[in-house]
Amino acid sequence: MVTASTQSEHVTSLAILPSLSSAMEDVVVRGVVRRDLELSGMFRIIGDDKAPPGLYSFGDPVDVDAWKKVGAEVIVKVAARPSGDQIEVFGLAYFLNVGQDPVYEKKLVVEKKDVRETAHRITDALLGAITGTPGGFASHMTYSGKWGKNRRIFRMDADGHNLTPRSSPDDTALAPVWSPNGSSLFYVVSKRYAPYVLYRDEKHVPLPFTGSIYSVAFDQDGRRMALAVSEDLKTLIYVGNPDGSQMQVVSKTELATRPVFSPSGKLAWVGGGEGKGSTRRIYVDGKAISPTGFIASAPTFCDTEDGVRIVYSVEVGGDRRDLVMSDEQGRGIVRLTQNMGSNTYPACSPDGRLLAFFSTRNKKQGIYMMNLKRWKTTLVSSQYGESLHWGPLPPPKLSFTSTPKAEPKPKAEPKPDAKPKAEPKPDAKP
Repeated sequence: MVTASTQSEHVTSLAILPSLSSAMEDVVVRGVVRRDLELSGMFRIIGDDKAPPGLYSFGDPVDVDAWKKVGAEVIVKVAARPSGDQIEVFGLAYFLNVGQDPVYEKKLVVEKKDVRETAHRITDALLGAITGTPGGFASHMTYSGKWGKNRRIFRMDADGHNLTPRSSPDDTALAPVWSPNGSSLFYVVSKRYAPYVLYRDEKHVPLPFTGSIYSVAFDQDGRRMALAVSEDLKTLIYVGNPDGSQMQVVSKTELATRPVFSPSGKLAWVGGGEGKGSTRRIYVDGKAISPTGFIASAPTFCDTEDGVRIVYSVEVGGDRRDLVMSDEQGRGIVRLTQNMGSNTYPACSPDGRLLAFFSTRNKKQGIYMMNLKRWKTTLVSSQYGESLHWGPLPPPKLSFTSTPKAEPKPKAEPKPDAKPKAEPKPDAKP
């Protein structure tokens, strides 16, 4: 029997074995895995200065008893070394309460260019072994950021590395989203003040609309596409096939933008009017679910351990915004941020456990990452912009098993030319 008034949440103590190797591959793999586990906010990471004396080369055994004495409950070892023209990557995990044998152990041989991605996938597999649910670090983010007088699309790894521009510096590009399987990047572009049109990986996607396209979204299976379209002095939400056919209006407010699909298939957007006193609210399948009296924006869905949740920002005065969360019907609303600068454009990790967002807190603006279970928040990148989106990387070519398996079938990819088959604990209402 656990009495809530006398017991606090137990945070697992996790040790990541140090490495004495000077090989760059080993340094990268261990550094990536350690950073991912820190960003997860799920563990108390034991410092390297607590490591007991011992051997820590690629093939050296793990002294489980010695690590148990320094308080480790879970031990993780990751290492890498050259193997001809490729890299051999090794990862294992021990639960100290179940014995001396590892509960997870994998060896992979990958191309040198894939070392960082492989390290992220090792982290996800380790999180799966430790928690029962794989992690979401084999993923990437995208956003629109200032570039001179224009705005440009950027992408980066989930841990903030490999920042890369993806749109032309001569255009204004907004509202980027990844395709469901993460292989393509969609966004809208205006050239020389012309109406915004949809792009996919730097190529124009023809659509049956003459007005500006302001944002796009795809459902989880890539079978439905939603667009925010300027039409007759209004902005409407259309839903139809990914090739732009059979598009139908689903919004009823004068203004509607920023559509986003829920994992359950529901569609959310920001709706409101132009008139004085009109408040923009979050709508889900046509029903307003955000609190009255607050200007709301930038909805996203998180498939959390406690069910699907919607997160969005609300204006709280003084040019500041806070993030709030509720279920898909707007029930059980909680405040995720409070008195911590302005917080905007939330984006959820593929595994639903982490929330990324732009923030100006502590006079350090950038992208922050919050664990939605423990509310621990960490600065990931100093980049700042709008329309943050987080999606999975395309499926790997290698199978993450000890014996060869058939390559997993990817999710349907939307095709433009063919129809496809605490911080304060969140308890205060805004």
